[in-house]
Amino acid sequence: MNKIQITSAGGEACHSHRSAELIYVLTGQAKIHIRGEDFQAFPKDVILINPEEPHGWSGHKGALVCKIYMDYYVLKNALKQEPFLFLCNSVREPEKDYGRIRYILETILSKYAEAPDGFWVESLYYALWEGIKTQYLAASPGKTAPVGDKIGEVMDYIQTSYGQPLNLAETAARWYMSESAFSRFFKRETGTGFTEYVRNLRLEQAKEQLLSTNKTVTEIAYDCGYSNLSVFNKNFRQAFSLSPKQFRQERNTPVQKLNASDLDGLAAYLKDSASYKKKAETKGKRILIDTRKGSPFGDSALYCMNAGMFANLLEARVQKHVAMVIQNLDVKCIRLSNPFDPELKIRSGHGTEQMNFEKMDTVLDFLLEQDAVPVFELPERQKKMIVSIGSDKRLEEIRTDPVFLSLEEWERALEALMKHLTDRYTAKEVGRWGFEIWYDVEQVTGAGQIPYFLLYERTRSIIKTYAPEAKIGGSGLNTELSRDVLKEQLLWWKDREERPDFLTFISYPYQVEWDEKKETGKQYSLLSIDSDTHFVKQDMENYYALMRETDYPETPVWVSEWNTSLSERNIYNDSCAKACHMLTQMVDAADRICRMSYWGISDCPSQYFDSAAPLIGATGLITRDALPKPAYYAFEFWKQLGERMLGKGEHYIATSQHGDSVQILTFNAKQFSYGYQLKDEDRLAPGELPFVFRNSYRLELTFALEGMKNGKKKICIYRVGEASGNVLTEWKKLGYANDLLRSEIAYLQKICIPRMEVLYQEVTGGILELDVMLEANEMALILVFSKDYP
Repeated sequence: MNKIQITSAGGEACHSHRSAELIYVLTGQAKIHIRGEDFQAFPKDVILINPEEPHGWSGHKGALVCKIYMDYYVLKNALKQEPFLFLCNSVREPEKDYGRIRYILETILSKYAEAPDGFWVESLYYALWEGIKTQYLAASPGKTAPVGDKIGEVMDYIQTSYGQPLNLAETAARWYMSESAFSRFFKRETGTGFTEYVRNLRLEQAKEQLLSTNKTVTEIAYDCGYSNLSVFNKNFRQAFSLSPKQFRQERNTPVQKLNASDLDGLAAYLKDSASYKKKAETKGKRILIDTRKGSPFGDSALYCMNAGMFANLLEARVQKHVAMVIQNLDVKCIRLSNPFDPELKIRSGHGTEQMNFEKMDTVLDFLLEQDAVPVFELPERQKKMIVSIGSDKRLEEIRTDPVFLSLEEWERALEALMKHLTDRYTAKEVGRWGFEIWYDVEQVTGAGQIPYFLLYERTRSIIKTYAPEAKIGGSGLNTELSRDVLKEQLLWWKDREERPDFLTFISYPYQVEWDEKKETGKQYSLLSIDSDTHFVKQDMENYYALMRETDYPETPVWVSEWNTSLSERNIYNDSCAKACHMLTQMVDAADRICRMSYWGISDCPSQYFDSAAPLIGATGLITRDALPKPAYYAFEFWKQLGERMLGKGEHYIATSQHGDSVQILTFNAKQFSYGYQLKDEDRLAPGELPFVFRNSYRLELTFALEGMKNGKKKICIYRVGEASGNVLTEWKKLGYANDLLRSEIAYLQKICIPRMEVLYQEVTGGILELDVMLEANEMALILVFSKDYP
């Protein structure tokens, strides 16, 4: 049986076969009959017929359908289970997500029209069935026919007995029915008569054997229940207009030969699809920007970044990566957690009499050498190496021993720390630093057991005693976790002199379920990921609304942690899609938030025994081999923005720097399909990334820059997308190899950079019009220089 068939034939009588069959309607309408049930299918409908399911179809209104088959035994070996059942029917369940397999099917069709036997078609064929397995394989298929399903039992009997003498009288008697009653029952349930159905089934099985075995025609005829070779030849010729021998000679090829009308039909379909897609893709939007206006634009997104735990910066590679972002991105502050991490060997057990801050000094000395300002997260924090949200999977067991057992122990340790810091670095220097007093919402740390208000008061008092100018923040709560707790904190702080110098909250794209009644263990569950939504904006608006509700004094607000994923094993973290989703959050927060602190910088802290590959899906900006990811370039592009914001929107932000110089950062962020929400984050393979989005349409934008001086302007465009500056794409070209040579790593470091293009364009009438086309999940930085060129 041919793997892929394109046909405009009027249909097929009811039959069954051992292969799974996928029907994709291209044009017209098709009435598809499966196990006694009819489905009226329209263009783009997808219906999968499981092995040995009786089915047939009839076409209407110029129907053109694509049928794709997969051998039962190949499926059985790939799935490692039997029985199996696929639930893929866009007519019966239109609410399911079929975007991914439709995308693969459309790609198959376009490649099939070019070269039916090409490698592209073969590779996409298996990608399609892998996608079907991932999304539509039933978890517990059970039996194909439910208990008590009489027609199912009849079909199972026919499937196992078609090679033997099989007649209506004996079959009816098995179910204690008369021949006439059984015939009516069978016709009503299947849409075809018993004798016709058995004949069609035998002929379909004969077709499969003719194409897949070396048996003689006579052997095949007897295997399929024919006792007379001439009757078999006659029935076969009537059904297929060829003798069995001719059929084997003409059809036993890996690729179906399309007749002229079907070939024309496929070409017309692809032409219409391309026209529709081009129309959808290039639905241009004209954006008017007045370069004479604008408002001050700060560097909130690049002011501070999270380097993780203090102990992480003892590693040379992490220091190298942190130095990269400080120097190249002009990051001012580095936020660090767990200053009393046991890995720093500061003290023995819970003693505070003798303390050694040498390893902490190593970290702080490094930061100060880079002209970076340290920001401490206090008092302690558990390290959570998350693999997939919504599961209990972690890269390592979480340490449960508390660092501090009491408020008194914390006070003694903090006092010793502050005395050491001010002695070594001076009170003036430490007065430049930040200290965030974090609220342990789950109360899983030792310090988390201390009442927060008491912890805050004592911590702030000790820090201010030694470094009066130091900035104190709190409490890192997200409004989704516990709005009432945050409201209580704001009400407690608002009339006090010792209220925080800055307020903080964290922002991650997960839906949260909170259990107030749970007394021990984790009190909240992170349910689903919404990286492609405006989650920072939503959290920010919720926080500001609560400040207004409590009449809280005007105070700087920081997003002390944010990322579009918490998983350290999600290949999405290495993709261009992540970079575009990050830009969505940064544009939303521009001119609305004081500071944003991205988490985190390096992939190195997430390296474990399972991470031999150069890209492991960790949350850092830089891989272990110092390869910048697209997320890194999102920040590098952001750094090029000017000091005045001219405007921002769904797909862009525009600024100006000096005179007529204009900077536009634009991006085509795609939304996830529903199927992505259903997958564990660590189960996403690199090859699946293009298929987890709702569409892959390009985006065309026209920027009309008003108020420009007439003359010829130089324009530089830097791009990062699937085709350029994308480390995942380049790794794919190296065969996704785990153990890269040093020369290969050096090659990747050189080639994984933004693509640059330069053009010159005339400004007339004070307006410069720029047309920009972006591929799916591509970002571009456009620099318009003020100087006139001859």
